[in-house]
Amino acid sequence: MKFIKKSYKLFILLYLFWILLSLNFKITNLLIGGIISLLVVFISFGVSFNNKGIKYKLPKAFILIKYSIILFIEIYKSSFAHIKRVLKCDCSPIIIKVKLETKDPFIITIISNSITLTPGTITVDTDGSELTVLCIEDDGENGESYARTIKERFEKIFL
Repeated sequence: MKFIKKSYKLFILLYLFWILLSLNFKITNLLIGGIISLLVVFISFGVSFNNKGIKYKLPKAFILIKYSIILFIEIYKSSFAHIKRVLKCDCSPIIIKVKLETKDPFIITIISNSITLTPGTITVDTDGSELTVLCIEDDGENGESYARTIKERFEKIFL
């Protein structure tokens, strides 16, 4: 019974997201969306929430909006820089380690996914709060400028 009380909000959110993405109001689509949303809620129990509620403290909405804007700008800037590198055939990949100050697994996940979304970089591994990142271009400083950029532009917002 407690499971249903704690998970119905997630079910409603997922179901509304399904409806907004599909914009198909046929009964079969609505049933499939409901079944899939219900399955996701059952599968994610214990991973992202338990009987006490959500396991992770979510950042405030203002911080997430600000972060999304900064991420969008970084993706935009990086895409043009990456296109320029590819056209010049100027790619020398380097793997760097970035030690984050935060210990929150939710924030670490957001930052590592943001790195992967940015063209020219991929988060290869995480070990606690240390990220292993593959960068397409060596900055000449053994990746120090990339590590500073990640910490200043991505992590600083959450601290």
